[in-house]
Amino acid sequence: MKGCLVGFSKLVLGVCLALFLFSLAGVATARYFMTRLSVLPSKPVFSNETVASPTGTEPPASETENATSPEPTLASTPADSASVERPPNSYDAVVVQPIGLVLRSGPGRDFQQLGGIDYNDMVWVLETSEDGEWLSVRLPETGQEGWIKSGNTQPLTAQQPDEN
Repeated sequence: MKGCLVGFSKLVLGVCLALFLFSLAGVATARYFMTRLSVLPSKPVFSNETVASPTGTEPPASETENATSPEPTLASTPADSASVERPPNSYDAVVVQPIGLVLRSGPGRDFQQLGGIDYNDMVWVLETSEDGEWLSVRLPETGQEGWIKSGNTQPLTAQQPDEN
């Protein structure tokens, strides 16, 4: 009788250990796939997409549909970057935030998102908000202007313009 109880307890313990190991393997597999699926792929760019103008506002759809000949805009042609004038009292900075920055229409999280700026992209810093939390920037390639959170850029020049 004693041998039967020992054998039965070994069987129960073995089944419990097997179920525990299978559940750990399942949890590990689920975590692996959840982390792989949480990374979003880059946004595809299609040929029929409209590009936002440098001020961040898009023209009404009726104007874009009725246009007979497409005219190049600052946002769509990098060759026009030479025509974008550098404002006085601005300085060059580079984005140091590894995930990039969101370009907004005003100095705050409640303002509309105009686009994004990638890591290591250069910007012209035009001004700082009154509380010092936001920077008004212009993208030299496109001429698009907007606001980004301060502290996420590093000036390229040693001197920054003096605040008024």
